Amino acid sequence: MYFNRVKIIKIFFKSLLFILLGFILLVTAVSLFRPSYSFDEPKPFQGSYLHNPYKDMNPDNWIQSNFHAHTRQFGGLTNGRLNTNEMLDSVYSSLGFEHVGISDYNKINAYDSSNPSYIPAYEHGYGMFKIHQLCIGAEKVRALDYFAFQNLSMKQHTLNRLAKQTRLAIPAHPSFVKKGYLVEDMKYLSNYKLMEVLNGFRISTAHWDMALSNGHLVYLIGNDDSHDVTDITDVATRFTMINAPENETEQLLQALENGNAVGVDFPIKYDETLEQKINRLKKDLPYIKEVELHGDTLFVAASKPFSKIKFIGQEGKVLDVQKNNKSAFYVIQPEDNYVRTELRFKDGTTLYLNPITRHESDEIIKQRLDKINYPKTILLWSVYVLVIAAVIFSQRIKKNSRTSEL
Repeated sequence: MYFNRVKIIKIFFKSLLFILLGFILLVTAVSLFRPSYSFDEPKPFQGSYLHNPYKDMNPDNWIQSNFHAHTRQFGGLTNGRLNTNEMLDSVYSSLGFEHVGISDYNKINAYDSSNPSYIPAYEHGYGMFKIHQLCIGAEKVRALDYFAFQNLSMKQHTLNRLAKQTRLAIPAHPSFVKKGYLVEDMKYLSNYKLMEVLNGFRISTAHWDMALSNGHLVYLIGNDDSHDVTDITDVATRFTMINAPENETEQLLQALENGNAVGVDFPIKYDETLEQKINRLKKDLPYIKEVELHGDTLFVAASKPFSKIKFIGQEGKVLDVQKNNKSAFYVIQPEDNYVRTELRFKDGTTLYLNPITRHESDEIIKQRLDKINYPKTILLWSVYVLVIAAVIFSQRIKKNSRTSEL
């Protein structure tokens, strides 16, 4: 009986060791055997044509939306274990959200998939540094990721692979951890259309301005990233107002892609009830009524008086500040490569607008900076194979020498 127990324990630990070694080998293989990229130098926006993403905006067509929230999955293993699909849908609907998106970790949630506004989505990423991507309009889940350190090539490769499997592959909460997406990464990363500038945990305007300053036409999205809808501070704090005629899948996606949306930072009150927050949203939530270009002059108007409006340009520089009005204007200067706008209201609500950008013509071509460096990739892979072969060969020599000694 004792012998059987010892044998079972040995088998268990050997199996555990085998699984661990298999995991280590997989992580190592994924990290090493991937393409190495070279990056061209970026070019800032330039040209005489000013592009306004709000040119087709209708102030009566704002749709309150959230695309990043988690429910209980994998037996409660991931964060979101307190949320059921029904709870999440019910709470957000009561708060006035017309589009309620679910983005579970590495799994597409099919809840309410018959709804005309349903968009399959998930949050991609397993790594310890939370370099995640929000995948909206996903066809399937990408199973692989880099578990530990990621360099620029790894981050670009992930975006490129996800872009083949999803409509919008979005860098999620870029400023969430220091070793995640770095601000300087955004100078070179391309092949993505949106950035999660507003997230319930962080606001990433520095990453956004780095991308915009280097000529990447990247629009914003705002999301709660909710993990517990019973916590009033976890819902309806940061979200997106989409300007679309109908709450329908393709119209929502096109509006996001075209930049016809506004990010909302709605102030938290820690002691309020759900009913109080519902009433506060109905009473206090402002919306944009006008974003128009007349020649080189940008006009912005809101439904309520703002306490401060900031016009922001190249490298995040504040170009102008105006106060206490319902509307404002800014004359775009020849040296302004882009101009984006932030409106802050008396209750603390802040609206973030997508940028006006310069281009050579109305035919906008988005820059791609990445290309696979095949000589470097082949060289590195050859080195890795030789090192692995040398390790295996040395182990065999050691094993043979021990056998001969016996």
